[in-house]
Amino acid sequence: MASNDNISVFHEGTLTLTTCSSQSVRAKILYLVLRLFYSPIISRFVGSPTASGHQHVRVPKSLYKRFVVTKREFYDWTVYDISRKPEMTTGSKRQNETPDKPTRRMMYIPGTGFTIPTSSEHFKFVSKTFALECSAIVTVVLHPLAPKHSVSEVYPKFFELYSQLLNELTPGAEIDLGGDSSGGGISLSIAQHLKGRGLRPPNRLFLMAPSVDFVQPRVEDMKKISELDPLQRVDETRYGHIKWVNDEMGLDDPIVSPIRGGFHCLKGIKVVGLIGTYDILEPDCVKLRERLRDEGVEVEWLVGHRMVHCWPLMQAYLLPEARRAVKWIKVKMN
Repeated sequence: MASNDNISVFHEGTLTLTTCSSQSVRAKILYLVLRLFYSPIISRFVGSPTASGHQHVRVPKSLYKRFVVTKREFYDWTVYDISRKPEMTTGSKRQNETPDKPTRRMMYIPGTGFTIPTSSEHFKFVSKTFALECSAIVTVVLHPLAPKHSVSEVYPKFFELYSQLLNELTPGAEIDLGGDSSGGGISLSIAQHLKGRGLRPPNRLFLMAPSVDFVQPRVEDMKKISELDPLQRVDETRYGHIKWVNDEMGLDDPIVSPIRGGFHCLKGIKVVGLIGTYDILEPDCVKLRERLRDEGVEVEWLVGHRMVHCWPLMQAYLLPEARRAVKWIKVKMN
């Protein structure tokens, strides 16, 4: 164990666990605000999911100043490619042009709880963290939602899109896969089934507070944390799971509960993950990183003490802990 200020790093086999125990004044204030106002708002959305089942989330206008944002044609899904703008010289000639076929690509699936459209904060996070800091072209995937759409309809199309991205790469180029919350669970499941579909695995797998077990065997632990988690409730999470599955498979099927799937196939992939201790998904994520370690998968994992669900998204609100997490992700994903 090595420590520096409020950060400790622990190595065990292929797992490197970093814990940050600081909590800024801004984080404390934001936490209190979320406890007062956020949960009732989200509960209303859970009870009244979007009728069409499609996500129509606008990219923040501020991103167009620094990034090239292109909508990709893929069924009737909402999918965007985001990359850094080429640097301009004083004349009209451009330097560092984005190549026709990128040397690094990422497919990112934002969290939705399977029923609620994602937020604009996801675009800001992805652009800053992966397009800017990691110099990747990021394909942000806003998949159709339950209850209008379900896993058996939506899931196979992720592999079609991933295959498209592979075909756009130059030989030797890298590809990453990742997501947060529900999108993190989907990303893990996709990674577990790529080889079976004859597709190349990603170089890195990014998992931010992933939802990995629909069975919820650690439900009592989740309920204890639920008293501290201002963003999620166990019953609302289960509602999203049931609507997404739609009786098409068991809740223990590895497609929707990837923690119950195979992990040996992930060897050779670098897994970068994180979770906050004020997050009802923490018990499952503890088990997940232990499973990955036991299978000899290289894992870098960050634990934010007293941090809420997907706290790096809150860099948009100038949260110091979020900014530090983004810097950590940049280092581990490069």
